[in-house]
Amino acid sequence: MSTLLQDLRYGARLLFKSRGFTFVAVISLALGIGANTAVFSVVNAVLLRALPYQEPERIVLLWGDDRKRADHREQVSATDVADWRAQAKSFAAVSTYGDWRALVSGDGVPERLTAAQVGDGFFDVMQGRPLLGRVLLPAEQQDGKDFVVVLSYGLWQRRYGGDPGIVGRTLTLSGRPYTVVGVMPADFQSLPKGLLDESAELYRPVAEPPDETQRSGRHLRAIARLKPGVALAAAQAEMNFIAAQLEQQHPQSNTNYGVRVTPLREDLVGRLRPTLLLLFGAVGFVLLIACANVGNLLLARSSARQKELAIRAALGAGRVRLVRQLLTESVLLALAGGALGLLAALWGTSLIEAVGAQLVPWLGHIALDGRVLAFTCAMSVLTGIVFGLAPAWRMSRPDLNETLKDGGRSAGAGASRSRLRSGLVVAEVALALVLLICAGLLIKSIVRLRNVDPGFEAKNVVTLSVWLPRASYPKAQDWHDIYGRVIERIEALPGVQAAGLTSTLPASGFDRRSVELEGRTYKAGDYPEVDNYIITPDYLHAMSIPLLRGRALTGTDDTHAPPVALVSETMARKLWPGEDPVGKRLRYYGDKVPPPWATVVGVVKDVRQYGLDMPGTMGLYVPDAQYPSFAATMVVQTASEPAALVSAIRSAVFDVNKEIAIYDVRPMAQLLADTILLRRFSMLLLGMFATLALVLATVGIYGVISYSVTQRTHEIGIRLALGAQRSDVLRLIVGHGMLLTLGGVGLGLLASFAVTRVLATLLYEVSATDPLTYTGISLLLGAVAFVACYIPARRAMRLDPMIALRYE
Repeated sequence: MSTLLQDLRYGARLLFKSRGFTFVAVISLALGIGANTAVFSVVNAVLLRALPYQEPERIVLLWGDDRKRADHREQVSATDVADWRAQAKSFAAVSTYGDWRALVSGDGVPERLTAAQVGDGFFDVMQGRPLLGRVLLPAEQQDGKDFVVVLSYGLWQRRYGGDPGIVGRTLTLSGRPYTVVGVMPADFQSLPKGLLDESAELYRPVAEPPDETQRSGRHLRAIARLKPGVALAAAQAEMNFIAAQLEQQHPQSNTNYGVRVTPLREDLVGRLRPTLLLLFGAVGFVLLIACANVGNLLLARSSARQKELAIRAALGAGRVRLVRQLLTESVLLALAGGALGLLAALWGTSLIEAVGAQLVPWLGHIALDGRVLAFTCAMSVLTGIVFGLAPAWRMSRPDLNETLKDGGRSAGAGASRSRLRSGLVVAEVALALVLLICAGLLIKSIVRLRNVDPGFEAKNVVTLSVWLPRASYPKAQDWHDIYGRVIERIEALPGVQAAGLTSTLPASGFDRRSVELEGRTYKAGDYPEVDNYIITPDYLHAMSIPLLRGRALTGTDDTHAPPVALVSETMARKLWPGEDPVGKRLRYYGDKVPPPWATVVGVVKDVRQYGLDMPGTMGLYVPDAQYPSFAATMVVQTASEPAALVSAIRSAVFDVNKEIAIYDVRPMAQLLADTILLRRFSMLLLGMFATLALVLATVGIYGVISYSVTQRTHEIGIRLALGAQRSDVLRLIVGHGMLLTLGGVGLGLLASFAVTRVLATLLYEVSATDPLTYTGISLLLGAVAFVACYIPARRAMRLDPMIALRYE
């Protein structure tokens, strides 16, 4: 221990004495270690930290598996879930859940609450025990008995001041009276965004009993808790068997319909895992480049320490003793870099939080906890050993005869160090090129996605969801009338060009319906499914969705007129190939009472319903006057930036009825941009790491060439004295640097062909081996390397031969 403390004190004194070297080395390591710490803190928050639920590893989601459409995350029906619960033996509890929104009024300022409707057994699945009162009872899962709610701890504290007498109190929610039966404790967490639209502040019963006629009405989600000791594979096998039986018993609704059992964590972060691992690999490359840089610095510094090490060796210090001393200094450097890297990581995690929280809720709460600190410490020690081992091994074998001579130089040792330094530069260039090519491919994908035509105009369009108080407007005709008045008020505002309503907004959710075409016969499970849009006539105008054929919907398409519909061009092409769909008839399939046939009166352009990277789908547009919808999304097109009109739009809505809830006010352009958020998140971080790698590699090239010029000063002086032109010196120095760069580029290109395959899922219409990207990035790196070589080369060109000949 005393020897270790002695090595630490001696190493600290040397590093403090060489402040310039220490500063550059610590900054390089801080950038590499800080980037690794930032990304590991994300991995820790998303993949390693326990979810905030009781035994979260036993919570699974039961998704419908529509094999016909290859949709493995389909919603479910209450009837299917009732069969699963009755037959499955793998689960301790099974329940349904879904979103619900309520406008609370009557006891203060009206407020829209985000809530959840949950089926029997939900609180058993989540292992929730009430702080006050009780949870929902099975008997309350029936119409007429479902006017009860359980409050979250946060809502109880925020709106009701933690009133201990809240249980039994009546609340007015969306115009209806609900009785509070319980309050959940502070540690009971809502299902996160992604499973619900927003975190739930209160819970009410689903109140949807099994109904054989509604088996195909799949608009709920299912969650379950595995019994202790039951493996996921066993539960999946059992559900496959049950789904196969239901498929035989109910071919009309369950053909090609299975069940996918998915662990809660996997469902929440599965799509982000490949990206995080990719970024973790990227910062690993950055750290390796930083290690190569510091290794080069240590090799350069070794020239000044040759005599010191030779004297220590002559006095009896063995090679192991010298290596230990040198590694102690390297680890001290790395620990200093790690400490500074923690500060860089704090800034980096703030940036990641700002972008990533929209992808995964836990990315909004990244903490540098004990696990992250332990990782940084271990990473720092390992880094110190990695970058210090090769220089230490080289420096621990001084040539005593040559080194102890006054002014002596060991040509062999210098050549050996030069080869090692050159090899490190080649490795730096190769690693930097791989990161730059990956970033370049992602940037090219994002550019192409932004040039995709979504089928509508998102500029100067604002969207807002609206929710009517159901008690005030019980009839379907009331919904149409009140929405009509709201649209009239909004369209009268200065600066508003058009306003309309839709039941489903592009790039935000979906509403699929099965349809049947007049004159066609279908087998069970073969009815075509379409994206259903219930719209007002001005919706297409507000979204600038072009009419390609036929006529648009008008105000005369009401309950007194024959049913009509518009179809998208993809629907027209797939369902009526080679025919004109205008004049054809279709209707919804699966309703208790089949609706009347609707006539297709027009064809509109496809919209990218599921994101810019997804093709247009079959879309069916029907007028809200004939198919009223209770909840809807308002779309308002303005002449200029819509943010300035949001307040006026809200006022116009409240002028009609102050109890209408308004929420999710967002620009359409933002909704569209969010569909490629994962790609933009990956591009941003990978671009930052690639830029950092480029800077470090450039510094490495400059350092090697600059050191080479210093070492060859005497040689350059002789060349100049013998008649060499200064341009010859330029070619000599730059040529050496570019030769190293070309070696790194060649090695990096080979590595990139393998590494970029990992990016395939994040690319859009760009090959993982895109020749333009590979060529352009290689030329960019070559140009930067040329500048890094040219600066020390110019210094060499200006050498005075007489001074150079007296060097050393």
